[in-house]
Amino acid sequence: MRDFYEAFPHSAARLALAPTFSDHVEDVVLDADVLVRIALPTGARFVLFSFDGSFRARPGTATTPLALPSVSTSDGLGSELNPGGRRIPERLADGTTVPTHLCLRAPAACKGSLAFYA
Repeated sequence: MRDFYEAFPHSAARLALAPTFSDHVEDVVLDADVLVRIALPTGARFVLFSFDGSFRARPGTATTPLALPSVSTSDGLGSELNPGGRRIPERLADGTTVPTHLCLRAPAACKGSLAFYA
């Protein structure tokens, strides 16, 4: 898997703002209001999301729930709406669980891709 950051003279990471094409891309089709869990590839540290519709995402495991919100919350357990790119955390919010999947759900059917980087 390609690195997200490339080495440049004097520790410059300018080109990380425009990474090379990933060599590990997952095509994803989301049906309306159906939870999809995508296994994280070994060594993945970053993911870039690109979808043709709105979607929600959160890191988790093969059993992590993700529902579309119907009310406001104040417990910090929500999901992110249309993230562009994220670093995959080493541990989930509980501080011990290692993430194994990205959990995705959309209010309407949409298609997209997940580009993973080391």
